[in-house]
Amino acid sequence: MNRGSRQLELNATAAFGCVVRTPRALASSNASFSSTGDGGGRVVLTRLVDPDTALPRPSTVELAIPATCNASHRVTAISAKGGLGRIGAAGAPGQGFAELLPYALRVNWAGAQVERASNAGSLALVIPNGATGDIALRVATPEGGTPLVAGSYDDTIVIQLQPTD
Repeated sequence: MNRGSRQLELNATAAFGCVVRTPRALASSNASFSSTGDGGGRVVLTRLVDPDTALPRPSTVELAIPATCNASHRVTAISAKGGLGRIGAAGAPGQGFAELLPYALRVNWAGAQVERASNAGSLALVIPNGATGDIALRVATPEGGTPLVAGSYDDTIVIQLQPTD
């Protein structure tokens, strides 16, 4: 009787993938966080300025952003305006007043941390391996400085996970 054997080879490729889920608030001071339902969120500062002096009041929000990347990658965060900018600002504000409030932005992820002022450009962390867990994002506005012009202020922070290979 002739007995034969055959081999069956299995091959597959795990494609690069990063997934970022809806953030959740860990802590806040003079601020509140709500999910926008599209994977993003909205932070509202309770009192941007002292009503007697128009000087900025301090605020802090700390968020956990669940994420997974299965290869080496880069995490970037950037402020669209370089800080909280007054909506509808046109030209220079009156002398002694400001229409932009830079803030501190800090990201912790996969054992690495970087902090930068919102008006100092993009911050980046390069992670040499895959990682899963929570990206910790902290946004903190300073106390004092230059009085702010009355009005509504906003900014958008964009966080991205991108492959480094």
